[in-house]
Amino acid sequence: MCARNNATASGSDTSFSTAAYTPKELGAILLDFYIFLTTLHYDRAALKIPPPGGWPGLTSEFCAGLKSDYAIKVIRHLPYFEKPNLHGHNPSQVHYKSELIDYSSCSRRSLESKLSRWQEWGEFESSQGVLVDMKDIISITTGHESGGRELLLDVKHGEITEYEIRGNSLDPVDVRSYFNGLKEAYRRLDLIPCRGMVTIEAYAGEADDNITEKQVCDQAEEWGTEMDIQYIKQIYRQHGWPYAFRRDDAEDAVSKLHDRLDAARGGWEGV
Repeated sequence: MCARNNATASGSDTSFSTAAYTPKELGAILLDFYIFLTTLHYDRAALKIPPPGGWPGLTSEFCAGLKSDYAIKVIRHLPYFEKPNLHGHNPSQVHYKSELIDYSSCSRRSLESKLSRWQEWGEFESSQGVLVDMKDIISITTGHESGGRELLLDVKHGEITEYEIRGNSLDPVDVRSYFNGLKEAYRRLDLIPCRGMVTIEAYAGEADDNITEKQVCDQAEEWGTEMDIQYIKQIYRQHGWPYAFRRDDAEDAVSKLHDRLDAARGGWEGV
């Protein structure tokens, strides 16, 4: 993300004619991904879809001075998930220690905090090496603690940059390609979500043979071994993951497993 010397600056006068996607197109891309999430671990009833004219409360006046006019138009046309608890973490996480932001319910003070979060980043560039004005960057998620993921949307170039708190950032990726890739990560169970738990980044493959609960419980190591993760994957597959996922039954199975684990082993980290 460091700027190249020959990069051309990109101002905040982004318009429909120069942007890679219109606000409604960006909204549609995110909506497609969010609907996918509702087949897994997000509640469909919590999904908020903007009216045709966008969220009426997110006016240019209400958002004045925080982002470019085009970024504000994008924010107005994005879907959001309603947060069950305004003062705590969302029990549903979209990535490791990462939760989606709902701009439609923000007060002006909250909006200022969320939209100014990356304002002092410095130089930010697109995948083509073009400098991007931070007024054209909005956060889709907020991460917490080391490793938590922030997803930054460049509204002009239509790209997502994934940033790891106290870590590194990945290269910008076309927004549609990024979320299609995230879908595949979920389907492969490279990301394992569970309401009330921190999403697991699962690098271990799935077991060739069936793992028993006794094998898991007989381990002495702290929770998080390869067998632990493979067993969670096995539970999810047994409960229809990803195309016919019986979420409540799978979560009950995970809860019962935790009840049987030795306290010294710990368990799946909660949010």
